[in-house]
Formats: sequence, structure tokens, C-alpha cells
Amino acid sequence: KKYLDDFYYEELLNNYSIEYLQSINEENFAKVYDFLKKHNFYFIEDVIEQYLEIFEYDLARVEKGIISLKKKLGENYVYIIGDNLSLLNQI
Repeated sequence: KKYLDDFYYEELLNNYSIEYLQSINEENFAKVYDFLKKHNFYFIEDVIEQYLEIFEYDLARVEKGIISLKKKLGENYVYIIGDNLSLLNQI
């Protein structure tokens, strides 16, 4: 809840069970969240809502996946991913 405003939190509760949400390792979640924020992912709330499983991956996997996407998509990779979140399936 501390990473989302009320609207996104309610959407999250509509998409996932409270048991699943409580099972997510908060320390790992925070590491992935901070990594995305550091790389200017301005749509983190959308990622949480639609691709929450990414926050369960270890940070090394997320870093490797994002670096791979950056190589494929170029310097504007964040904006391209922002326009097409399904690219996150490649992580």
C-alpha cells in the first residue's frame, strides 16, 4: 500500500487476492521498485497493477531483462515500454 495511491491499491485488490499480496517479499519488492524508479520508469504503478510478478523476481533477473530491452529498443526504451507494457513479458 505504501507504494500506491488509493486508486491503484483498490485496483490491485481487484486483480489479486490479499493472501497473494501478503506473500510478496517486501524487501525484494522494494529493491525492484527502487531499480525501476532509478531508471525513470514513470509508470511504476501500472507495472505493479498489471505485472506484479516482476516484483517477485530477484533483482539480477530484472536488471538483466531491462538491460536486454534497452539494447533491443534503444535509448528511449523506457518510453517505448511505457507505451507497450507487454514488453515486460520478456523479463
